[in-house]
Amino acid sequence: MSILSRPTSNGIEIIPSIVSRDFADLEKKIKILDSHVTWAEIDVADGVFASNITFQEPALLNELDDKLKLSVHLMVELPETVIEEWLAVADRVVVHYESTEELADILEKYPKKHQEIIVALALDTPVSVIDSIADTIKTVQLMSIRRLGFQGEDFCPEVIEKIKTIKTKWPHLKVVVDGGVGIDEAKDLISAGADALVVGSAIWGAIDPLKALTELKSL
Repeated sequence: MSILSRPTSNGIEIIPSIVSRDFADLEKKIKILDSHVTWAEIDVADGVFASNITFQEPALLNELDDKLKLSVHLMVELPETVIEEWLAVADRVVVHYESTEELADILEKYPKKHQEIIVALALDTPVSVIDSIADTIKTVQLMSIRRLGFQGEDFCPEVIEKIKTIKTKWPHLKVVVDGGVGIDEAKDLISAGADALVVGSAIWGAIDPLKALTELKSL
């Protein structure tokens, strides 16, 4: 197994995120990552819930020739209208608490034995909102940036306390942190108790993306 496909020495998983407007760019990045990581996360933004507009053609994912597990991050209004299409081609789907009034129904209806629905919380959303669903989910994804759907945004350190609160109140939950994560931020997040880090610009903005990934894995 390549060092790139292993968790960090702390057991933290690094999940590269992909923000693409078209399939060609997405496919190119998937090919770079293939065999080097277990998971990749595709950001899907609709220009409504998140102001950016990204790749939104789930059927095309069937054309990928790779071994990666795919997580699809739905930054869309009313995810219940599209989630079934994405679950048909993804291993898990991330749904924002703030994007729907049907979250409980989504969690009850859609997860299959081999799939997972992850609940994401925007930076300003208190973790207390998951109190009623904490026993029905396995993972929470905390956004650590304010503007969704873009890479290269500034990391917001207030997410640190949210990690600690979740780990104290719901120790069974895994915590994924997404947004603005570089080497320094990763160290702080690992210390706070994060289980996985979604990383975009620190990888794709590097001259050598795989070298940057290796450095994150070495933490």
